[in-house]
Amino acid sequence: MADRYDAQLHALYVAERTRSEPTQKGLEEKVAEELNQGRDVIEDVEQRATEQELESVTGVESGVPRTTIEAYAADHDIDVIVIGSTGASDVAEKLHGTVAKYVVNEAPADVFVVRPDARLT
Repeated sequence: MADRYDAQLHALYVAERTRSEPTQKGLEEKVAEELNQGRDVIEDVEQRATEQELESVTGVESGVPRTTIEAYAADHDIDVIVIGSTGASDVAEKLHGTVAKYVVNEAPADVFVVRPDARLT
């Protein structure tokens, strides 16, 4: 999509962190592990962008994913957000909502949601 529209690609991985001060045993380790996973994902995105000769800006952050994505889009004047849907169960979605649903409704940009079973090439 970025290639087609001669756009800059921004890739953001947000490791979920819902508490400002971890009190739960092992939470810091869990967040650190997820940040490392995020760095691996972002490295793959950077490599693919380089192969496609796309200009890219990448980042890995910890925070509340839906509000972190919303703020990033506003701060970087993002035109379109592409976000994956995790396929959360109906019960989980009714209790908590989903990140994708929140971003669709609250983000300052158009949002393209990719289904969990979709394959992008």
